Amino acid sequence: MKKLAIASFLAIATTASVQAQELPKPSPSATVTQTVGLTDITVVYSRPAVKGRAIWGELVPFGELWRAGANKATKFSTTAEIKIEHRALPAGDYSVFIIPQNEGEWTVIFNKETELWGAGDYNEEMDQLRIEVMPKKLPYITENLEFHFTKVEMGSAVFSMNWEGIQLDLNIDADPTPQAFRNIEQALNDSEEEDKWKVYRSGASYARDVEMTDKGLEWIEKSVALNSSNWYSYWVYASLLAQDKNYTKATEMANESIKIGKAEAKEKSETFSYEARIQADIDGWPTK
Repeated sequence: MKKLAIASFLAIATTASVQAQELPKPSPSATVTQTVGLTDITVVYSRPAVKGRAIWGELVPFGELWRAGANKATKFSTTAEIKIEHRALPAGDYSVFIIPQNEGEWTVIFNKETELWGAGDYNEEMDQLRIEVMPKKLPYITENLEFHFTKVEMGSAVFSMNWEGIQLDLNIDADPTPQAFRNIEQALNDSEEEDKWKVYRSGASYARDVEMTDKGLEWIEKSVALNSSNWYSYWVYASLLAQDKNYTKATEMANESIKIGKAEAKEKSETFSYEARIQADIDGWPTK
């Protein structure tokens, strides 16, 4: 009886050990995250391989729903509302499905049910967004399915799928300006009075980058009024004035930036390393 009990215990322990094992998958999982503006976009998916097989029209039939990967349906998450091909996708988590076609556009679907294993329990009524996109045929083979982001700019990117010889590109817009402005206002509310000039300058620099010149000028003027001894503030001021085509005053502010910067550097027995760059700006502006 004692030997039987020990044998039973070992059998149970061995079974539990086997059940707890984590083994490699033929289609390994992958995660790609990209920040676009102030929005984090994350894609979690499994990466099946071609392995010499014909993919489109055979392994993945034309005209049928495909889970855009292997194993659990691909998951697409965005921390804020974005636009995909100029159509809104609210913040949240979505499963991604694709309907490939032999000819013409393919359908890319963002579905609100994220716990699907494959496409068996797919419910069209849970679709949040459907996009029609023309696939690109590539002159090379992508062995493992790949999702990635390219052409990443301050408020936009291209989200792409590559597998076998096909690429799908979706243009994403994630305008950060409304949130950026809210962040600036919040920072002004939270900052000590002696630090507000820095917040105004940061806001002005951002406004310049997105060509909201009037707002940028408003903020940099407040910054300089609070602290008139910072060389970088005058450079930002100059660049905004140049953006506004006020080249005479822009040159004046740029020269003030050089003057302050050189004085600061002299006190430290250094040279003002930004002088040449600011002078290049001045030289590049029209004289009239």
